[in-house]
Amino acid sequence: TQLRAAPVESRYELLAELGRGGMGVVYKARDKRLGRIVALKQLPENLREHPNAVELFEREARAAAALNHVNIVTLFDAGEENGTYFISMELLEGRPLNDIVEQHRRLSPRDAARLGVQIATGLQYAHDQRIVHRDIKTANLFFTRDQVVKIMDFGIAKSLEEVRRSTTVVGGTPFYMAPEQATGDSVDHRADLYALGVTLFQLVTGHLPFEEGDVTYQHRHEQPPDPRELNVNVPADLARLILELMAKSPDERPPNAATVGVRLSELLARPTS
Repeated sequence: TQLRAAPVESRYELLAELGRGGMGVVYKARDKRLGRIVALKQLPENLREHPNAVELFEREARAAAALNHVNIVTLFDAGEENGTYFISMELLEGRPLNDIVEQHRRLSPRDAARLGVQIATGLQYAHDQRIVHRDIKTANLFFTRDQVVKIMDFGIAKSLEEVRRSTTVVGGTPFYMAPEQATGDSVDHRADLYALGVTLFQLVTGHLPFEEGDVTYQHRHEQPPDPRELNVNVPADLARLILELMAKSPDERPPNAATVGVRLSELLARPTS
């Protein structure tokens, strides 16, 4: 790969490509100004067409950079250099949860609950700062070598949604999207709880609740299957919590992420049979 041709090389020395997806390329890079190794996400070129893109990214990045929590990836900087938008963040060692699910098919209910406690803790912290993630999914949850879950791409989802409206950027299929988010209604922290429910469902069953057909319609109108139909080892209490998180109406979901964390911790506190 020709790394030297990258447009942001003036401040960042690109060392290796870590991965690429629909929303850009991530590099391991050295921030020459501050002398530290970072993960640098370069966003797609077609975002240049959006007149407010830089302002949107920088505004959201400032909000995300204010989040200082062990379960949230630390964001250092965001901006535009030579026509390329970038976000720099702490470099993590480990794997995103979607990779882990792909390898192991599904996790034990206890392991899923342990991860869920950490995700809920990070979400509660962000929600206390009045920041909603809007794109919780296994690909945005990173499991470090120290067994810490880090929520990634905080605040970026909202920017991308705004930018997407006037560019040709295609969003991912909304497998995790709350009904109210899918219909374009205003969302609050409970949309993240819905996505957490979908994530836990996937961790314990190896499947998404809706995988084929008009997924957006299904999230809005069809009841998800009980996780126990796909994995008989899921405890009834965990299945109930997952289904509550995926309630169609936000009012029927648990009130906040802290409550979810407590319920998962209670489940873990029970002796294994």
